[in-house]
Amino acid sequence: MEHLDEIKRWLEAHRDELLLQLSELIRIRTDNTPPTGREKPGQEYLYRLMSTFIPDSDLDLFEIDDVRGIREHPLFYSEIDGIERDYRDRPNLVARLSGTGGGKSLVFSGHMDAVPVMEDRWDVFPDPYSGGVKNGKMYGRGVADMKAGTFCGFAALQCLKELGVSLKGDVYAESVVDEEYGGVNGTIACRVRYPDIDFAILAEPSALAAIIETAGGTIWKASVEERGPGGYSQKTNPIYKLGHIIHFLRRYDLEVYTKLEYPREYKGQMDLQLLPFLVHAGGRNYLENASYVPKSGCIYFYLPVLVGMKEHDVRKHFTDFMNHHLKELEDFRDGLPVFETVLRWLRPHKTDVNHPGMEAVRESYRVLGLRYEEKAFSLPCDAFSFRETSKTEVVVIGPRGGNYHGIDEFIEIESFFDVIKLMATTAILYCS
Repeated sequence: MEHLDEIKRWLEAHRDELLLQLSELIRIRTDNTPPTGREKPGQEYLYRLMSTFIPDSDLDLFEIDDVRGIREHPLFYSEIDGIERDYRDRPNLVARLSGTGGGKSLVFSGHMDAVPVMEDRWDVFPDPYSGGVKNGKMYGRGVADMKAGTFCGFAALQCLKELGVSLKGDVYAESVVDEEYGGVNGTIACRVRYPDIDFAILAEPSALAAIIETAGGTIWKASVEERGPGGYSQKTNPIYKLGHIIHFLRRYDLEVYTKLEYPREYKGQMDLQLLPFLVHAGGRNYLENASYVPKSGCIYFYLPVLVGMKEHDVRKHFTDFMNHHLKELEDFRDGLPVFETVLRWLRPHKTDVNHPGMEAVRESYRVLGLRYEEKAFSLPCDAFSFRETSKTEVVVIGPRGGNYHGIDEFIEIESFFDVIKLMATTAILYCS
């Protein structure tokens, strides 16, 4: 394949520089802190890097509300747990390598935001934002989910530009805001602003597999509210009700998700589960409570879905199941809990594996000597929004990593360079 050896030599020559730049990006905190976020410094850092080889006319740093009609778009969802999301000073970044005309277009997509760190110290490197390297891995919050993958797209653009590769179609790299916490509005804004891009590689961490199906789902909240004065005089205790709800959430998981029929080729990859992750009643500790029996409480949990499962059907089946069992209990004689979703419905996605972009992807794996595997994600991402807001088909391909959202989040460095090579070769095969 033409340019393959040049790409490899370019990456070897720029290896230390690219790792240093990625490490610097990790050290820039870009936490998503709903209803706001801190992505801007990271976007500006990428903008400065790109401006050294891409003209200003091909760099687009824009806020979500700069996109005309975005809030009227049927897929735009402005709330999180009843609070309006704030997109001021949270720009998306799009860089373009212009083609000569008449070719297919391609975008490398990723998000800049990362979930906040809950711990003061990590194990491998105490600083959670170190960007430190040890034993072939780079560590830091957001490195796997997904600054490394996002950075790969911009590095691939630089590689193609500096090698003077001439393509007919335009090649883009984008870094969006607010993907975490079920945001996705940053991705939707890019799709509405650039609706005619033909194909996309979404660089979520996939361990170099081609993820052609992603699960969907959303976050639910079950709330109980009691009458009475609270304290020692409170006759009914919402904590007991929360205990019953947790029991039947477990029952639902066992009776529904353990019996789901998954596509045969995804065995072991799509083992979905209902996941409770936050219970609240009465305060965070004794100092906030002082033996005060609370009047209310709630549980947050994640409810996943597969391709083909309809939102209305899932909602009805779940709430019917819960209410059917809870109404039989004495604790719920005065009323049932309120079940509601607090995020958008994150829809599942399935890639058209016969799309011409996928042919270029498979050929890229072949010429690079990498193993091509089609797999599935058991967690949702923003892949669903591509085809639902534009003509852009998408596949998920990203580096190897681990401990996403947890202590010692990392990527394997060699896989980072493999993704850059895959992106650059796919662009040459598809856009020329």
